[in-house]
Amino acid sequence: MVSIYTVDVFSGSADSIVTDSHAQGVVIKATQGTNYVNPKCNHQWDLAKANGKLLGLYHYAAGGDPVVEAQYFLNNIRNYIGKAVLAVDWERRQNSAWGNTNWVRNFVDEVHRQTNIWPLIYCQASSLDQIANCSNNCGLWVADYKTDNWTSWELPNIKVPTGAWDTVTGWQFGSGGMDKSIFYLDEIGWNKLANPSEGSKPSNSDKPSEPDKPNKPVPTPQEDVIRQIVGEYGYDTETGNFGRGYSPDNGKTFIVQDTTEGRKYRQDDAERLWKLLKPMVEALIDNSEGDKQNGSDSNVSE
Repeated sequence: MVSIYTVDVFSGSADSIVTDSHAQGVVIKATQGTNYVNPKCNHQWDLAKANGKLLGLYHYAAGGDPVVEAQYFLNNIRNYIGKAVLAVDWERRQNSAWGNTNWVRNFVDEVHRQTNIWPLIYCQASSLDQIANCSNNCGLWVADYKTDNWTSWELPNIKVPTGAWDTVTGWQFGSGGMDKSIFYLDEIGWNKLANPSEGSKPSNSDKPSEPDKPNKPVPTPQEDVIRQIVGEYGYDTETGNFGRGYSPDNGKTFIVQDTTEGRKYRQDDAERLWKLLKPMVEALIDNSEGDKQNGSDSNVSE
């Protein structure tokens, strides 16, 4: 059977996990809830890509409004849609909606509405009943360990439950400091999950273009106002700086205002400031040149 081995990583994962030679793919945590973006996501993406890995991105469910969380996920990975397999991580920890059997259904429906992509669903084997109503559309990525510290790349000899699915798409079989999974498909299948409209190998462009989003309804002016993004974290679409900012167009562009290193200005900020500063600078220059022409120089003592 053709298969792909992967690792999944988050902000605390060492680079050596991303580059581990046993894995052909890397699935990267991108977001959680509606207020967290993995600060190492772009770095891990670039590192995985440089090492020839197939790529995936996942959102960790926090249990808020599932549609809003799906929008937050997509807004923060917009440039990578169609270039990576998408997934939602549904588990108990830090998830206020744990036990809700409709949360994931609503999340994946919103992802599909915007992108025409059905994401994979990651879930522990004992809780597959919570996501059973997604089995007709989404692939299952199940976590089931023989032991909690399975460090080998050899598959443990256990029968993996499938719940409402006929079979699993992926199986996370080991942890022990490195989450290891096997996906039962080839590279073409992986790329088709990432981009069903093409199913071919993604472009190697460093700046992937934003894909078309078929069937996405145009919001009314009232809806467009409601869906503005204010005071959230993300990457500035012009400068690439990470920090807190806003989007005037529901995530198509994101403007960072504050970073850990202070305020970072965009080019248009500089142009607006220059209009204010220019008269003062010109006046200082004129005064300075006038003093020199008159033979005076305040830096020279008499």
